[in-house]
Amino acid sequence: MQSQNKLEADIRSIEALNQHDLNAEMAGDTDAIISQWTDDFVLIQAGSPITRGRSANAAAVEQGKDQMKDFKPIDVNLDAQEIIVAGDYAFEWGTYRGSVRSVTSGETVSYVGKFMRILQRQPDGSWKMHRTMVGTDAQPR
Repeated sequence: MQSQNKLEADIRSIEALNQHDLNAEMAGDTDAIISQWTDDFVLIQAGSPITRGRSANAAAVEQGKDQMKDFKPIDVNLDAQEIIVAGDYAFEWGTYRGSVRSVTSGETVSYVGKFMRILQRQPDGSWKMHRTMVGTDAQPR
C-alpha cells in the first residue's frame, strides 16, 4: 500500500499533467500535447476508429488542427471526478467543456463531453497518458 504522502504527490502530479494538457490545448501547442503521451498511446472516440500509437495520434491532431484552423480556443475546462492510483497506473474520469470562436465569422461553438484515462508512471516518476476514451455530448439544437 502506498504511503499517504506518495499518493498525494502522485495525485498532484496527475493534476499538473491535466493542467498542462489544458494549457497546451489553449495555446494550440501540438508538441506539448504529444509530449504527454506514452509511445503506445491509444485514443478511443465515438464515431472514429481506434487510434494506436503516438505517431498515429500526432498525425490525427495535426489533421484536426488543420480542419479547425479558422477557430481559436476561448476556454477549456477539465473536471476530473476521480483519480485512483494503483502502482504504476492511474485511472481518472470526468467531464470536459470548452468553446472556440471562428476568426472569420465570430461565431462561438461550445462543446461538452466525458473522458476516461489510464495513465502510466514513467521511469522518472512522472505520469503520461497511456489510454484515453472521450465522448463529446450531442449539442442541443
